[in-house]
Amino acid sequence: MLKVAITACLFVFAACDDRSRAPKRSTYEVEGSSSERVSRVSAILEKHRSPPTAILDAHFVEERLGDGVLGPSDFRSFYLVQVMPQDVELWTKILTPLVVAAEYDGPSQPRAWWITRDAYASLQFYQPDPLTGRIHGWIGASQQTGRIYVFTFTM
Repeated sequence: MLKVAITACLFVFAACDDRSRAPKRSTYEVEGSSSERVSRVSAILEKHRSPPTAILDAHFVEERLGDGVLGPSDFRSFYLVQVMPQDVELWTKILTPLVVAAEYDGPSQPRAWWITRDAYASLQFYQPDPLTGRIHGWIGASQQTGRIYVFTFTM
């Protein structure tokens, strides 16, 4: 009887510790017309804070690694919020400057709307939590273009 119990336990541990199984990845993206995207991204932002000015266009993609069933899932989110260039200052007034250097990151599947690595250095960086509720990542704002990029992740 003990041998059967030990064998059953080993089988359960082996099934739970299948390291050869690749982690599950999934992606959620806000799609649709510009007004549909603005509406849906605004709703995401409004969970934490009302946008200080009108949003002209917006994009959002969130990547999830893990299934949330056997262990936690980690998330990476990428937003683009397009506002009038003169409105960027109103957005940055509600933000806290980032004190550590921000590292470039981008979606696993490149998106035409996401900032390039070369253009990334021209952004002013801020902490993401006032707009997203998440503490890991950054907000990068461009006064010249009116583009506000948001990258967050969970650990």
